[in-house]
Amino acid sequence: MKIREIMTPVTKISADSTVSDAAKLMDMKNIGSLPIEENGKVIGIITERDVLRKIVAKGEDPKTTSVKGIMTSPVITIGPEKSVEEANELMTNKKIRRLPVEENGKVTGMITLRDVSNSLRYSLGRKLVEGNDYSRTGY
Repeated sequence: MKIREIMTPVTKISADSTVSDAAKLMDMKNIGSLPIEENGKVIGIITERDVLRKIVAKGEDPKTTSVKGIMTSPVITIGPEKSVEEANELMTNKKIRRLPVEENGKVTGMITLRDVSNSLRYSLGRKLVEGNDYSRTGY
């Protein structure tokens, strides 16, 4: 299965936005991360975990801190034609849970570890069912 089949549309945020703006947008969209865009290019990513660890836990003000100040950079991405297995390996090796999908230099989608896990579980189940020869048992 290809990444294109499991990716979801991406919501991005401007690099000059505040952490408070990002938190509100993530809450409104019910998402856990936002790629950060500057001059039409994704330069980083901010996650709920970043907000908790870098702002809340340290007592910083989310209304005055820019997303650019706490983002993770550089952004690790994957292409839409790569396999789910390749995404799983990349996410495992890099210890990341969210992976922007980049096509022709633009981030066009997002996948999460849950998306990958569900896809792999579905594929494995399908292979197991297809691999059984039910004609011998009469079922």
